[in-house]
Amino acid sequence: MKNKRTLTLVMVILVALVLALDYTLNLGILSNILSSTDNEAPVIHVEQLPSSYLLNSEATLDVSCTDNLDEQCTVDIIGTFDTSSLGQKTVTLKATDDAGNEATYDYTYNVVEEADGSMFIPVGYYDGIEGLTGADLKAALYNIIKDHTEYPYTSTATDTWDILREADEDPDNPDNVIGIYTGLSIPKDCQDTTNPPDFCEMEAYGEQKTVEWNREHIWSKSRGDFSDPSDLGAHTDAHHLIAAERVMNSTKNNRFFEDCNDGDDTNIEDRGYGNYTCNTWEFEPRDEVKGDVARMIFYMAVRYDDVDLDLEVVDDPIEDKDLKDPVYGDLDDLLRWHLEDPVSEKEILRNQVIYTYQGNRNPFIDMPELVEDVFGTPDNFNTYLHQHVFITNDHQVNIVLPYIYIREYL
Repeated sequence: MKNKRTLTLVMVILVALVLALDYTLNLGILSNILSSTDNEAPVIHVEQLPSSYLLNSEATLDVSCTDNLDEQCTVDIIGTFDTSSLGQKTVTLKATDDAGNEATYDYTYNVVEEADGSMFIPVGYYDGIEGLTGADLKAALYNIIKDHTEYPYTSTATDTWDILREADEDPDNPDNVIGIYTGLSIPKDCQDTTNPPDFCEMEAYGEQKTVEWNREHIWSKSRGDFSDPSDLGAHTDAHHLIAAERVMNSTKNNRFFEDCNDGDDTNIEDRGYGNYTCNTWEFEPRDEVKGDVARMIFYMAVRYDDVDLDLEVVDDPIEDKDLKDPVYGDLDDLLRWHLEDPVSEKEILRNQVIYTYQGNRNPFIDMPELVEDVFGTPDNFNTYLHQHVFITNDHQVNIVLPYIYIREYL
């Protein structure tokens, strides 16, 4: 028995020495042994590949793969990948590992003349939503866009300031951002400062004045009470955070969105740059961004549709500045703005920038037709989406509300 244990120990030591020499001298002994038993093909990663490219764009096809045993594998492109002509094209991606196992994938892409909301959608990103509408589609989209990578509101590392500096950059001046409500091009370094530099002085509101920008929550953070930056989540979600000139941002405050000029409003006040306030506590943004605002609100109502934060878009919410109910409106106006101000190239590019940080997308920019499928039309919106929970002393009651909402009582 003792001799057997000694022999086993010697064998273990010999194997360890061989492995150590194999590793030190890179002899390839272990890899050859593993390769001889490796029959599993590598996996080609196509999740990040877009479905479309702009005509004559300087795009490159960068595809990776992973293998069950080998640290590296290679991907070859069979066929010609190019964006020099319009239309649908296909190339074959072939991955090979050290054992000679191969995997192939036929990658089909479109070359388009103008940017559209679908061109940056990764392959398979929206799989599973076909044929769905209403609450079923809303739930499916929620499962796709939830669990995004969160960034701090303010930090010495990458934070929401950094994201907005890129996402809202002035395409004609990379040193500036565009304020959403005014359209003013504002130097990036005029960022909500304590002592604004001299170059922050510019013409605004009809006079020379110091102009700064800060971060606007399109879905106001008090409406649902996600005001604590340390909670991340909705507070720091860049899909509804956007650069805004600070005076107009303060004017918007936590007002609901409303068309102030459709003939049934009171207390209408021109705030400049095409923005208005009206009624008790409502705000109309300039025409150029009405659709942008609507699609951000619709994103928020889908992304935050869970037990922790259930945001709802409703018609005619109660105009009280101090209410913290998780609702926003006005639904019929937002649906109409979505149609009247279609998705722009600016929105498409912004959506892609945020995707590179957060890893999730605004589906209503990618596929604008989904707005009607989830929320309905301006004249016929989906009331069954607005389900609220009322808790009594005895039991919980779920009620589906038509058009309006009722505050939650205990």
